[in-house]
Amino acid sequence: MITKIGIILVMLFFVTTVPIQAAGFPEKEVQIIIPWAAGGATDLIFRALATTTGKHLGKAVIIVNKPGGGGAVGYTEGMKAAPDGYTLTSAVTPLTILPHQVSTTFTYKNFDAIINVVDDPSMFLVRSDAAWKSFKDFLEYARKNPDTVTVGNSGAGGGVHLVALAFEHAAGAKFNHIPFSGGGPSVTALLGGHVNAVSVSPPEGISHVQAGKLRIIALFADKRFSMFPDVPTVKEQGVNFAMGMWRGLIAPKGTPPDVIKKLHDGFKKGMEDPAFAQKAKDMAVNVSYQGPADFGERIAHDHEFFGKLVKEIKK
Repeated sequence: MITKIGIILVMLFFVTTVPIQAAGFPEKEVQIIIPWAAGGATDLIFRALATTTGKHLGKAVIIVNKPGGGGAVGYTEGMKAAPDGYTLTSAVTPLTILPHQVSTTFTYKNFDAIINVVDDPSMFLVRSDAAWKSFKDFLEYARKNPDTVTVGNSGAGGGVHLVALAFEHAAGAKFNHIPFSGGGPSVTALLGGHVNAVSVSPPEGISHVQAGKLRIIALFADKRFSMFPDVPTVKEQGVNFAMGMWRGLIAPKGTPPDVIKKLHDGFKKGMEDPAFAQKAKDMAVNVSYQGPADFGERIAHDHEFFGKLVKEIKK
């Protein structure tokens, strides 16, 4: 009899405590792992979102930078975190690229999708005093002088690195790719004259473009930036190419669905907050919402897409 009572009590404990724990979530701060150094586009975007989301979740949202391996260090740590909703990882396009380029312990299948936040076109920036005054000049020089133009990126195997590889493939050029620990350090190197150009997303240098220190030499978008209406896309200039980056949030596989929903709802309110909307506008960020199901499908689709693209580029 005691044994049966004990079993019943244990069953009741699990039945009653799991919903209570989910209902009380979050009871402490939530952290977001950024797999790149501070100052890059992902870091800047999620720091802005963390500020507005904290008040809707009721607990602080903390950013933790874990650079290394083109994002592999951060994604590996995020995958190994407890599936309790307190440690999230920024899901960026490299999540679907790295496993096709190098041996990783993770793929997108090790995570549950929460929300997509932005979709950004990529671009090449050069210093304002660069010898190339137009995209045509830049591309002609790169074609005539293969491996001479140094192009910084946020890490070997990362999203903007693949953008640069895909662009040279489409444009018939060959660059000398220089990896850094994030978009911020790559822009710093460009400002210091250590590389000729950088492959970045808008937040990683847009303020320097506005200040007149850097120029957009190649815009890989389907349409022009409203902030810079005089800068044509590369499509408009004869190269049929457009490519960018999505950025969202994921949790370790097995995170309870009701916790995922609470996180999604909190971050969606953070995205809709006027303060975040203004910050996104200032950074020339294209806010683009997707919920867990749609974002999860997109990640799975891009895993297959980039797998084929990586093989094509390596030919």
